[in-house]
Amino acid sequence: MTQVTQLFPAYKNVARLTEFSGYTMPLFFTGIIEEVLAVRGSVGMFDVSHMGRFRIVGKDAESFLNHVLTVDVARAEPGRAVYGFMCNESGGVIDDLITYKVGEGDFYMVVNCSNRAKDFQWLNRWSEGKDVSISDITDESILVAVQGPAAGKILYDFGVSEIKRFRFARREYSGHGSLIARTGYTGEDGFEILVEGITKQEPRDGLTLWETLKKRLYQEGGLEAGLGARDTLRLEAGLALHGNDITEEISPFEAGLSRFVDLSKQDYIGRPVHEKQAAGTARMLVGLVCRERLIPRAHNPVLNGGRVVGYVTSGTYSPTLKTGICMALVEAGAVGDTWEIEIRGTRCRAELSKMPFYDQDLYGFRRKNRVEVR
Repeated sequence: MTQVTQLFPAYKNVARLTEFSGYTMPLFFTGIIEEVLAVRGSVGMFDVSHMGRFRIVGKDAESFLNHVLTVDVARAEPGRAVYGFMCNESGGVIDDLITYKVGEGDFYMVVNCSNRAKDFQWLNRWSEGKDVSISDITDESILVAVQGPAAGKILYDFGVSEIKRFRFARREYSGHGSLIARTGYTGEDGFEILVEGITKQEPRDGLTLWETLKKRLYQEGGLEAGLGARDTLRLEAGLALHGNDITEEISPFEAGLSRFVDLSKQDYIGRPVHEKQAAGTARMLVGLVCRERLIPRAHNPVLNGGRVVGYVTSGTYSPTLKTGICMALVEAGAVGDTWEIEIRGTRCRAELSKMPFYDQDLYGFRRKNRVEVR
């Protein structure tokens, strides 16, 4: 039997639903293409309460997190959100996650839904004997993502104009403690709001928040959006998906994400392997754009010079580029110009592409036509 989030009653009768990692979630509301374009052009709102949320506190919390994460949380000031990896001894990625530093010995962590139980077990294993308390607060909180150039315009009463990218602030909403961060998984400017004390038994204040933001969303020409749009948006932005583009067998260095690994730390799980990989890896993650009317999907073979050199890890149709795009794990030496993707028995011509796939002058949080947050 699947679970539902606390916000499920708000959309159960209006969204096309799907099962995802043990949850019944909205696949789309209006349509995946329409929702992608709404986020790129104005604003979209997502229920992401299925994501795992942990609270980590204690005298040893900072040193403990520095041991299990590839990034240095000790150097982060309070109010900073830090993206990084939790790796195994072989250097592979157990999960990618964001850690929020409230203060010394006080952290929040948001992890992937499918890895919630595994991550919680892993963290508790390595915290034994330390002054650290780890609480899973997923079922006692909600997480709403508001993404797009107009995101700040519908969150004016949260004081978001003061929050810089990858920073967060503590706020109060209807008597509930909340954390609002300028983070997201779409490539666009936007915010994620964590509100505590919202349960399935007492979801009223969470549902009120959803309905309030939905009215403002429509006024800005925005849409509610589901998992289909979220996955398309993150792929257009070149953001890795755990289980596809990064796994327990694919390291941050192979995925081209070494900038989120701090080798200056002398002791974190996976460091010896990463230190060797810093000199080079046999595989690398690349972006490819289809030049024919075919859509690449995960596991499609990738050819270079007529020879299979790897496979697609994530692929989809891009409404922004109006063509098929994908990430692929290929041999590091495959650098020729003749790229092809084998899709349902047909070879589709493709070209290497930088990521994000879109023009950053026109789309994403670096766009030139930025909307001022009130």
